[in-house]
Formats: sequence, structure tokens, C-alpha cells
Amino acid sequence: MHPIEQLLANNNTTATDIESNTRLKEGSLQKIIDKDIRTSDISLRVLSQIAIFLNTGADIIAKQLSDIEVANDLAFLIED
Repeated sequence: MHPIEQLLANNNTTATDIESNTRLKEGSLQKIIDKDIRTSDISLRVLSQIAIFLNTGADIIAKQLSDIEVANDLAFLIED
């Protein structure tokens, strides 16, 4: 599961909710998820729009996504 999907699930929301209530184009979050873009490569604009919807800061969103990504990577390494 992509970190954005996990973050949205943790906040009981969907990519469609965010896209319809912010300036993000329809399908933009799904493209990031489908292409498995790493957190460090997600633009500040996208992070800011997610943060606006979740009523928090972009730095907090980036940190949460990074923490999820590190946990996923660690779990993957432990499984191997």
C-alpha cells in the first residue's frame, strides 16, 4: 500500500475527497499512487493541498508520509 493510501485511510478520507475539495486535478493523487512515487519526490504543492484538506501543515504531512514509507521499507526488509 502506498504511503498516501495509508495516510488517507488513517484519516478516514479518500483521494477523491481531497481532489474535489482542493486545487488538485482529478486523478492526480491516483497517478502518484499508481506510479509508486516516493515521498521525497512528491511536490510541495501536492503536500500542501493534502495538508489544507486535513487542516494541518505540509511539513507534518511530509513527516507522516515519510514515517509510513520507512515503516513499509523496514517491514519489507524484515520479511526477506
